[in-house]
This record gives sequence, C-alpha cells and structure tokens, in this order.
Amino acid sequence: MNSNSTKHRRMISLDDETNQFIEDYMIKYKKRFPGEAIEEICQKYNELQNKEWSLQKITQTVSSELTNDLKKELKKLQLGVNHTDKNVQVALELLNGAYYHHGWSGVFTTDYGMDSTKYAWSAVEKRIEKQRQKRLEQLELNE
Repeated sequence: MNSNSTKHRRMISLDDETNQFIEDYMIKYKKRFPGEAIEEICQKYNELQNKEWSLQKITQTVSSELTNDLKKELKKLQLGVNHTDKNVQVALELLNGAYYHHGWSGVFTTDYGMDSTKYAWSAVEKRIEKQRQKRLEQLELNE
C-alpha cells in the first residue's frame, strides 16, 4: 500500500484489546493517525504471509528433492541386494549339485582354513574392493 493509492474512509468498531493495540502501535512507531497504523500492520502481515509461503515452498522443494535422491539410492541398493541374492542362490544350486553328483554326505567348514577357502575369500574381497573403487571414481566424475 503506497502513499499514492486512493484512501477510503471507514467507520469501524473495535474491542478494547484491539483498540489498545493500535494506540500502542501508534506510539511505538510514531504514527499520527490510526489509519496509518492499520495500513502498516496490514503491510507487515502481508509480508509475513509471503515469507511463510516462500519458506513453505522451499521446504517442500527440498523435501521432494531429498525424497527423490533417497529413492534413487535405495533403488541402487535394492538392485545390489537382488544381484547378491541371485549369486548366493546360484552358488547354493551348484553346491547342492556337486554334493549330489559326488555323493558327499559330510560338510567341511571354513573353521579349518583350507587353502581353497582362503583363496576364494581373498578373491571375493579383492573383487568387492575393485567394484567399490569404481563406484567412488564414478561418483567423483559425476560431481
């Protein structure tokens, strides 16, 4: 509301609390007339409403972007878990097939640290580290 706008005269009735608020406002902000005080109060109210809307919009936008990013990361994680599950199932099928084919009835555990188990463990660890390095390098390239 600028000073060049058309002024409208109104007759209004206020309760005691509202009337006292306007009088206190006039004293605090050095306003000569109640209309000036009411105009300024309305301007401040409109500015506050715009700020609240703006903050709400920013909050919604950030929340939406964060949700989308988390969904993408969870999708990648789910794909990795599915891939691992598939590998474990294939390994179990092969192991069951080997047990059946050779007629084995006992189980050799890894507690004994057989060389073949140690070699397989080392190979898997190296492969995982290599894949991890590739992912980190890809992330650095994308940033």
